[in-house]
Amino acid sequence: MKKFELFYPLKNYWRNQTFGEATQCLDSAGKVVPKIDGVCPIGTKDLYASMGLLGHNGEDLMAIDGQKVYCAQDGVVVEVQTEPERGLGIGIISNDHWDLGELGAHQIKMRYWHLKGFNCKMGDSVKVGQVIGYADNTGYSSGTHLHFEIKPVEYNPDGSYINVFQSNGMFGAIDPQSYWNKVYSQDIWFFYKLIEILKITINFFKLKK
Repeated sequence: MKKFELFYPLKNYWRNQTFGEATQCLDSAGKVVPKIDGVCPIGTKDLYASMGLLGHNGEDLMAIDGQKVYCAQDGVVVEVQTEPERGLGIGIISNDHWDLGELGAHQIKMRYWHLKGFNCKMGDSVKVGQVIGYADNTGYSSGTHLHFEIKPVEYNPDGSYINVFQSNGMFGAIDPQSYWNKVYSQDIWFFYKLIEILKITINFFKLKK
């Protein structure tokens, strides 16, 4: 079984908040503000604690308004929705089980949040390098960026799925940092197209024989 890997969904990869950080607060107007010396300013509350989290359950990647977001691993779209906290988002579950080392072998749900819009719909099969959405700052956000998170999941016999580590304080999310393969997703798309062209060319010459 292959070890799990992720392709960067944005170009370039600039991380401005890591997994597990708890440095942000929320004011009464829904605006995100930073902690001061590790404490939320008066009149605000801890952003992640207010959502029932121990800390940030993904990585925040810097983006510009409307920047294309690319699929980080092949899978099927299982979520296209909006939430007050995270804004517009997409959830994709990997086609295969992957080796996560000490965490076992699982399929992976990848979530992309704070989007401006979608380029896919429920049930779509998507591949690495495919444009799936566009970056924005919808939901609780201090600026345009992509919130990216991953969750090991397993399907039930009835077709529903569960987050394997739901009780870990991060709603089942795990740190994606060690799984990035340092290859940009959008660059892979060109290889797919080249392979398709080669297949068509080979089939053409076979028919000519």
